[in-house]
Amino acid sequence: MAINRVEIKDFLVFKGEFAADFCPGVNVIIGGNATGKTTLLKAMYTFNNSTNFHREGITIVSDTKLDAVFIPENDMLSHSKGLLSLWNERNIPFIQTEIDILAKAQIPETREIKPNAKRIIDSIKEIINGEVLYEDDMFYTVKEDGTKISFTLEASGYKKLGLLWKLLRNGLLESGTILFWDEPENSLNPELIPILVDILLELSRNGVQVFLATHSEIMASYFSVNRKRSDAVMFHSLYRDSEIIRVESGDRFDLLDNNKLSSEPVKLYKKQLERGLSGNG
Repeated sequence: MAINRVEIKDFLVFKGEFAADFCPGVNVIIGGNATGKTTLLKAMYTFNNSTNFHREGITIVSDTKLDAVFIPENDMLSHSKGLLSLWNERNIPFIQTEIDILAKAQIPETREIKPNAKRIIDSIKEIINGEVLYEDDMFYTVKEDGTKISFTLEASGYKKLGLLWKLLRNGLLESGTILFWDEPENSLNPELIPILVDILLELSRNGVQVFLATHSEIMASYFSVNRKRSDAVMFHSLYRDSEIIRVESGDRFDLLDNNKLSSEPVKLYKKQLERGLSGNG
């Protein structure tokens, strides 16, 4: 069960016709600013609820109806106090995906944890040194020593992983579901990126289809390095051809021609080399 293909015509930044094919595992979407990465994720999240669903120029080709989770770039759990009540009662200008993730994080935890999910839950618990608690309309990290830290005071990187812990504990990332994640590397210490990559690869092995948009060459490269031969991983580079957004896809990140993530480090290395050779280093 997976999204196999998306077709877009004249929708927001996607002028003309656009189409991309996806793998059932991890799909890493890269590209410069204003090339439609976030728009693509939100479009698939919004319109994935029916097989071959077509609306407003978007066609989603999938095997069956799919449950999905969208993690936005912005942290919403720190602002949970009373937000959903205000959203339900008044017209507050919040993006729907940000309200959705808050609502999903607030649902009750499952009684039973499946063995595959438990391995990831325990791994995240070890990293953040605790578990995530939803209490009195607020989120907390309860540390191993019993200390309870509000998400407003928790480290940003731990909040990201803590949210993932809560979604898993709530039973929302099981086989046959989809995870959309916009720039998961934000506020994450580089040493945690390979750990997060391993977690996402493990989710895909458990039957979760993953779509993520990233500006991090480190994250994209770790998917190439840490993947197993049996893992389904594809890279999709969005780029502009005049006013048209196109995509180059492949299972080798280093072989993409339109690869801004790799081209900039090369430019930096050349400048460092030139500086050293000129005697200004």
